[in-house]
Amino acid sequence: MVRQLISLGLGVLCSAMTGVGCADEMAEDVAAMIRYTLQHDGLEREYFVFLPSSYDDAKDHPVAIFLHGYGGTATGTEAEVAQGLNFYAEKYGYVMVYPQGTWFMSGDTPETQWEVTSWNHLSDSFDTGPDGPICTEDARKSPCPPECGTCGKCAWTSCNDDVGFLKSLVRVISTDFKIDSNSFFVSGFSNGAMMTNRIACEASDLFAGAALVGGRIERGFECTPANRLPLLQMNGGQDRTVPHDGSLSSGGYFFAGTTSVTEHWNEGAACAAERRDWLSPTIEGEEVRCTISCGDTDHPSIDCVWAQGNHRWPGTPDFRGSNGYCVTELQAKSMPEQLICIAPDHTVDKWGSRLMFEFFDEHRGN
Repeated sequence: MVRQLISLGLGVLCSAMTGVGCADEMAEDVAAMIRYTLQHDGLEREYFVFLPSSYDDAKDHPVAIFLHGYGGTATGTEAEVAQGLNFYAEKYGYVMVYPQGTWFMSGDTPETQWEVTSWNHLSDSFDTGPDGPICTEDARKSPCPPECGTCGKCAWTSCNDDVGFLKSLVRVISTDFKIDSNSFFVSGFSNGAMMTNRIACEASDLFAGAALVGGRIERGFECTPANRLPLLQMNGGQDRTVPHDGSLSSGGYFFAGTTSVTEHWNEGAACAAERRDWLSPTIEGEEVRCTISCGDTDHPSIDCVWAQGNHRWPGTPDFRGSNGYCVTELQAKSMPEQLICIAPDHTVDKWGSRLMFEFFDEHRGN
């Protein structure tokens, strides 16, 4: 019913009850993206949905949640980080869901103010974890989100209930759209990948697989999903913001290396520590090396390192625009302090986007 009302261009009335998705009218100049809100934990949370042209109420569709990075936005990350992820979702026939993390304004003057957005991937009350400090004494200090109260020296992200929000979002999407519940994936970039790492472990029954791009949880907090899930990691070999090898980041933080994430992900499986080279036609000819663990199971872990890549979307020539620190017209009303994004560049093929959807397709129905 919601979908029918939107297709007619009518405003949609919605209940104020928690967990009910509410749609705005779709602006004519915003192709295929629709803004929704839901109430969770006393907050109005927004998310954006892309429907491929193949969407049909008579059949179930695969779906992927994609989470933006620190300082980024739901629509900005799609446009400027992934540089048009919907372009690939259209090709592969996926419903895409882009939630917005919570945000606040930081800075003492109008000139220094900026909108801080983030995901609570670690409940952010930790300075030290099971494997020791998660940042150095002189680590770069980030603004403390107001909901956190007093932040430790290593704190840098939200303290809101993002796990609960994403669980509610999965329920809403599963109710409001015709989707295949066995083909529901979660992915993200940077801080969004860290949140993906957490939610995939804590709510593994909801997902068919996870993709971490340019981000992983802090060392000592690696986790194992209760339900075995396939995992794809893609990282730049030159990334110092979140180094793939677990070395100290440029900001003074210790994030888990991809190898450690893989071993914990498949903890208890004899195949977890056994790796072999893995090649897809998608990355043939690219400066990318991938390895696979548990490749003979339904929960393989693929780890891809792009030799020349830094902290950017795999396969893009270089940083572009504001790296997601912007919004499209569809999100400008709710986040007016943000710049308007540069339109996605569809002339450059992003092998990272293709590889992610091919990975999802391989594990549909898990």
